[in-house]
Amino acid sequence: MPTPPKVGLLQGAASALNQGEHRHITVLMTDLVGFTAFVEQAGEEAAFALVSHVSGLMTAAIHHHGGSVKNFTGDGVLALFGTPIALEDGPLRACRAALEIQERLADAGDKIEAELGCRPQLRISLTTGPVVLGAVDSGESTGVTAHGDIVNLAARLQGEAAPGTVVMSEAMLRQVEGMVDAESAGVFRFKGKTELQPVHRLVAVRDHATRFDAAVARGLSSYIGRTSELAVLEEQLQRLHSVRVVDIVGDPGIGKSRLLYEFAQRHSADRIMMLRGSCSSHGQETPFLPFIEVVRNWFSVSSGEPESTIVGKLDEGLKRLSCWSLQNLGLLLNLLGLKAPGSILAELDGTLIGARTRDLLLRLIEEQSRLSTVVLLLEDLHWIDSASEDLLLLIIDREPAEPLIILHTRRPEYAPVWAGRPGVVQLRLAPLSSSETLRIAQIRFGVDELPESLARLIVEKAEGNALFVEEIARYLIERGTVRRTPSGLGYDAGMVAAGLPASVELLLTARVDRLSPEDRNLLQIAAVIGRRFDPQLLSEVGFGF
Repeated sequence: MPTPPKVGLLQGAASALNQGEHRHITVLMTDLVGFTAFVEQAGEEAAFALVSHVSGLMTAAIHHHGGSVKNFTGDGVLALFGTPIALEDGPLRACRAALEIQERLADAGDKIEAELGCRPQLRISLTTGPVVLGAVDSGESTGVTAHGDIVNLAARLQGEAAPGTVVMSEAMLRQVEGMVDAESAGVFRFKGKTELQPVHRLVAVRDHATRFDAAVARGLSSYIGRTSELAVLEEQLQRLHSVRVVDIVGDPGIGKSRLLYEFAQRHSADRIMMLRGSCSSHGQETPFLPFIEVVRNWFSVSSGEPESTIVGKLDEGLKRLSCWSLQNLGLLLNLLGLKAPGSILAELDGTLIGARTRDLLLRLIEEQSRLSTVVLLLEDLHWIDSASEDLLLLIIDREPAEPLIILHTRRPEYAPVWAGRPGVVQLRLAPLSSSETLRIAQIRFGVDELPESLARLIVEKAEGNALFVEEIARYLIERGTVRRTPSGLGYDAGMVAAGLPASVELLLTARVDRLSPEDRNLLQIAAVIGRRFDPQLLSEVGFGF
């Protein structure tokens, strides 16, 4: 029986999707400074040894942060973040990888100089944007290659980087703004670009920075909705007589972080100790990661402070909480990645240090709870490390317990072992209503009312997700797609409907990539059919999936 024309067409379209995929990725490109001159002076054998040294440390740093090396270019590499598996924080991971490469190379400088007579330096560039990922058959081999302007731009940026530095494009900076420290490296005209291109020098990645921190840095809009959810948090605070837990569950961007922020702001003038920490997608192998941030905030420890100042703050805090001992001081220093003085921890192995650290953190929280009302705010528990999970379970199950409220956020795919225990309340965040969605958009656009067709498009794209509304509005304003005119808002309906901001696309692509291969294939086929479709047609096209 011949294949029905409609089904055959859709199958062909689905096959085309597998041939080349549109995706938002981040490119990291490196260049070994003075390599050609080194080859001429030292010869090919020494050049090979140098490239082997440098390539090894670059590859280790790139893989450590979830990137993949696509090309070795003789004196550099081309690495991609966001393929084959999408990374919602790919741009930030690339920043961390770039700085780690420079740090590793600096650390290895003496050894390489002793062996090869040179101290190598790298120029590194970072760009982010849309590409088409597709297989290219050279006749001898087939490999997946990224095709897009950002690869060419990365090569252009690299030429403007000073040796030993990392530079990034304007689009890249927008993705990590508020989470990194950067400075202007100038404005340049590049081949193939009609406009001048701002270039930025990456200085550092901020400790424990999150996407919500970036939103705060840009400026938050008025808080809309979530009245009943805030009331639940207030009720739990008023009922505080032992350990209370509010388990806040929702999809990425639905408003979990903003809910905690608004609750904390309401009580900023109260005598409440707010202890904040967050888990991270790249930190699941770091024991007690969210509690490192808790301790830093609790004891007012800032990055870059002299070690003697940090020791003084920890010493004072331990005494204030009646927990001082030389070993406890050493445990907190070790937790913060600093060396404990003398031989305080020398006789303890890693397992015992972890157990003593857990017991100390538990005691510190108990002692603080005796002195004041304590609210423990923990974000993104779906990325929690096992040591922190064990500690939280001890805090929640401990009897008798001092009054303490734990407010933690997570995505639906993770369920903590204490869910369902007495004293644990689950708060599942539903999408915002259409009217709430539109009110956020109106505030962002600075108008009291949106044109009907624009409002309909924004509601459809945002689907009640607070982050999506904010990012879509910002994206449309920055691109000039929506603009203020004397008669109201002017906009290009086709451009509004055409795309999504990179931040939203990264989140959605990461969720799609977590699907099984069968489910992802089915989703691709459904996308070819359209937003609404007959299940019977999908069944026919999907070969009965």
